[in-house]
Amino acid sequence: MFTTHKNLFIALGLALLSFSACKKDNTEDTTVTEPTDKTYSFLVSAGTPAGTYLVQSGSLTEGTLTTAGTGIALDYGMITSRAGYNYAVDNSNGNLVKFTSDNKTKTIVKEIPFSQISWAGYSSFYAWKDEKTLVLFSMPAGRQFEYAILNAETMTITASGNINIPVPSAQNDNYWGNNVVFVGNKLYINYCLEVAANDGQSDGKTYVASMDYPNMTNVTISTDTRSQYPSPYNLNTPGAIAYNGSAYFLSSPTIWAGGGTGSAYGINRVANGGTTFDSSYFFELTDRTKEETIGLFDLGNGKAIVKILNKTLLSTYADYSGVNAASYYVVDLVNQTKTKIDIPASRSGSYSQNILVEDGKAYIVTNTGDGFYVYQFDPATNAVKKGLKLDGVSTVGRIDKIK
Repeated sequence: MFTTHKNLFIALGLALLSFSACKKDNTEDTTVTEPTDKTYSFLVSAGTPAGTYLVQSGSLTEGTLTTAGTGIALDYGMITSRAGYNYAVDNSNGNLVKFTSDNKTKTIVKEIPFSQISWAGYSSFYAWKDEKTLVLFSMPAGRQFEYAILNAETMTITASGNINIPVPSAQNDNYWGNNVVFVGNKLYINYCLEVAANDGQSDGKTYVASMDYPNMTNVTISTDTRSQYPSPYNLNTPGAIAYNGSAYFLSSPTIWAGGGTGSAYGINRVANGGTTFDSSYFFELTDRTKEETIGLFDLGNGKAIVKILNKTLLSTYADYSGVNAASYYVVDLVNQTKTKIDIPASRSGSYSQNILVEDGKAYIVTNTGDGFYVYQFDPATNAVKKGLKLDGVSTVGRIDKIK
């Protein structure tokens, strides 16, 4: 089953970073929204054949952005962006790279060897501890959790090693799913165990390992049977958030990632910095026979945005990006309610970091059938405005604020 996850990641281009940059079609004649006082970055695929590009805009609410004559071709595996810097893995040599872009050229700030953990887009993930500390994780062959702590300011690995989560007892079993979140100096990793003898399906439980950071000690493991498949591919889509001292984790047994186990799409909680799942809390989000859920995007104040997909429209993996099956909802984690955002059903783009929250508003990049646009959502009024158009773009992998 672990090999299947890897193949789906590569074949479907879950991370645009997997592809080498190809020649763009520069024949388009569109208005480019140039970077201004604010700058936003988009990781996109465009052109024929599709290549991966990092393009920037000075506005999310108006104008047209195109890859024609702007942006940079990217052959890096993007990890994350913060405070104006991008962090990635160089696909050619495996080095860890910190770089900037001015929408025309790429400037490498620092590049370092990166062999402390076995990095792979389909089984690796990350969490920011603070502005200067990026913690990188991986699961080689789905059996051993590894970590590396990066000082993002100096680009030095300050600690690395294995996490004391026991490897699966059966040789062909593997861990999957990799939600991760910090609550103070407590680190939580949410995962499941896929059993080879059960056709690679979950053993019927979800697990959470809690530990003390930064030493990764005092590891405690808790299980829960109300869900069994944590949201995977968290290098691309968030699946956990912290709020008011508690950790929340999305369960997401999609047809794509998990083969459709029939288990719940919902949210578990570890309350008040504890070490066990909260038995009094489980927020089931969908009719599991008709809908799927992908992503848990922190909106602030105990609320999050999720993508809920019409499962009846998904018959092949390609449908996730080719069929208008996705709707967006605000979920209230405390009161366990959900409210639909007024955006027409769209192509989910499957696992993508396509939502940015800034100054209390959410900016959702999606394609409702007329191309990719940025939709501004104001949770205070529930108002939605259609904004920036991304012209000539076939997929969007990330949106980030650069400055």
